[in-house]
Amino acid sequence: MSQQILRILKILHLLSSGRAMTTNEIADAIASNPDRKAVSQRQIQRDLAVLEEAGVPLLRESMGRSQVWSIPSSYRNLAPLSIAKNEVLSIYLLKGVLQAFRATRVERDVDTLLRKLDRAAPGTVFMETDLVADVSPGRFINTVSDEAFEKVVDAIVDPHWDRVTYRSINASVSKTFVVSFSRLINHAGRLYVAAWHPKYQHYITLAVDAIEHVERAGDVTDTLHVFSEGAFRRERYGVYDGKQHSIVLRINKDAAPFFKSREWHNSQQFRTLRNGTIELSMFAPLSPELISWVMAWAHELTVLKPKLLADECRNRAKRVLRW
Repeated sequence: MSQQILRILKILHLLSSGRAMTTNEIADAIASNPDRKAVSQRQIQRDLAVLEEAGVPLLRESMGRSQVWSIPSSYRNLAPLSIAKNEVLSIYLLKGVLQAFRATRVERDVDTLLRKLDRAAPGTVFMETDLVADVSPGRFINTVSDEAFEKVVDAIVDPHWDRVTYRSINASVSKTFVVSFSRLINHAGRLYVAAWHPKYQHYITLAVDAIEHVERAGDVTDTLHVFSEGAFRRERYGVYDGKQHSIVLRINKDAAPFFKSREWHNSQQFRTLRNGTIELSMFAPLSPELISWVMAWAHELTVLKPKLLADECRNRAKRVLRW
């Protein structure tokens, strides 16, 4: 390999790291390698000219009597990617998480990124399908509007008020209201967004695929709400919110270790009884997901309170058994 090519690769490496350097500093950095010969400023200037001709967007700024050279951060993709062994697991996990953005406008970009990540961590450790989505709520097949997705992400990155037109799955007509989008949520095979509703002063959760239109609400001058993930989670069980109830469940002795090993809600508390059973207490809304969860574990638990939850579970069981 020619000496000039070696110098150019070294210059790319130096400037892609984010440094702004004079020709003297570049020459000194190259000459610091014992295998390299000393180079002149003139040689470095010719090398920089070759880089510019090749399409690398070099920036040149005056600093006193000197000129410094750099590469814009938006183009800084030339530095060698060095992956440590302990970082490979993180790449596999990232590849699995990225699957959540299928059926959105970034799907093609995600596929490109996945191919790049595959060079560093070849193969797959996650299943491409979400088993929970397949067997519990069913896989949603609605696609996300490109325009809505871009505006939701923009509103999260650059917080502001938006006027959103939304049609839930059970609604006969669409509704339009003002919100401040807060965070995206990947839940059971569907993409949701948490948003603050200024009129009702609480968080709501919107399915992104059910958003029909989003436009910036420039006429709203209310102070923007600062998102609190803890407050958002306290108000709901899963993605659904509602009136919160004091819930107490008695868990069979054999299932007690399993239940105590998991977090079912961030308000949960356990009390161990003399016979080895436990009581699980939480303060949460009687959401469809909570009721389904209780029904799924009916063989291991008993609803002690509230009566409303016990009645709803009993009615569901009767409806299932109805001939």
